[in-house]
Amino acid sequence: MHFDFDAKVAGPVLHGPALEAPEFDAPELTPLTKPLAEASVGLIVTSGAYYPEQMRLGERNDLSYRLLSRHRELTDILFAHKTPIRQFGLADPNVAYPRDTMVDLEQAGVFAHYAENAVSMVGSISRYEELATETAPRIVDEFAGMDVDLVLVVPFCPQCHNAAGVLARALERRGLPTTSLTTLYRHAMAVKPPRATFLDFPLGCPCGRPGRPEQQREIVRAALETVAAQGVDEPWQLHRLPFQWDEDGSRDWEQLVVDLYRVDDQIRGTVRGNLGAHGENLSSINGNEKEFAIRCAC
Repeated sequence: MHFDFDAKVAGPVLHGPALEAPEFDAPELTPLTKPLAEASVGLIVTSGAYYPEQMRLGERNDLSYRLLSRHRELTDILFAHKTPIRQFGLADPNVAYPRDTMVDLEQAGVFAHYAENAVSMVGSISRYEELATETAPRIVDEFAGMDVDLVLVVPFCPQCHNAAGVLARALERRGLPTTSLTTLYRHAMAVKPPRATFLDFPLGCPCGRPGRPEQQREIVRAALETVAAQGVDEPWQLHRLPFQWDEDGSRDWEQLVVDLYRVDDQIRGTVRGNLGAHGENLSSINGNEKEFAIRCAC
């Protein structure tokens, strides 16, 4: 079971078509050369996290990124991504930009080092070829300068799952091992980001429930340990993490997500416009995924 964004939000709330996703073949993996406990781990978030003195990220098709220092507390963090589910991150930034979680896991010895900077983008991107051929190499260089061995990619909104998946595949093909922590099942199954795990939680909460730091640490730790054990020759699969939003297994949270999309007319209009624009750009990939993957090395 998983949340059906198309049936519950895209049609009845946004009055638009289903969000398309390119159907890629399984990715080629770059070997993780160290045990997780000895590895340096980097982080990419697509929630548009940034600090007040940094230039705000654009709402759509912004291929730039911001570097977020591991030493900077979350008290001043802002989110540029105009999506209704940003409310979860506003309540607790760690669900969308898990800075505290990563520092805690480093201190617990789950991995050796959390990178000096995280990479933050607004994942509402459908300029996929530029993302893979221009942005991805720059990000590889950023993490190479930090001696990163593995990058955790955290997609945020529905469109982020497409863009973050393409980006993760492009990083992997350029020699940087990645893993993605996803909350949108159908799109992850289509794009097939390397070493992916699936968390059956609300969109906007890829790293756990707001206000539950212990659960957040358990989720991110489980995601990293699950994929670190995966060999490069194993068939691609979407690893499902065994966590529940409510202890009794209730799925009342699905209506909460629907209500967030329904309540704000201005942001809902922005989302609807983004979906339309991204759908037009996807038409150049759909049906040509193999050619695109070869051309863009993803």
